[in-house]
Amino acid sequence: MLLAQQAEVSTSAEYVGWYVGIGIGFLVVAVVVVLVATILTLASRIGAQARIGIEAMDQARAATLSVWEIQHINSSATAIWRAAESARKLLGG
Repeated sequence: MLLAQQAEVSTSAEYVGWYVGIGIGFLVVAVVVVLVATILTLASRIGAQARIGIEAMDQARAATLSVWEIQHINSSATAIWRAAESARKLLGG
């Protein structure tokens, strides 16, 4: 009976390393799962914010398109002014 108890103690002592290793493995896996979940959550939030930003930029672009037309208006006004000056010179004024 003493030999059976010693064999049982030595056998369970041999498995302590395995139990510690499995425990560490589960801990590492749990940490990785938490990190990946955090990364996916943040990526989703960043994606939503990027969509909101794109929509805001589209609205800003639509609101400022008329500003870009000022260049065409200036070109047309300059051409009209020069034509009027030419006409005045031709008419003797």
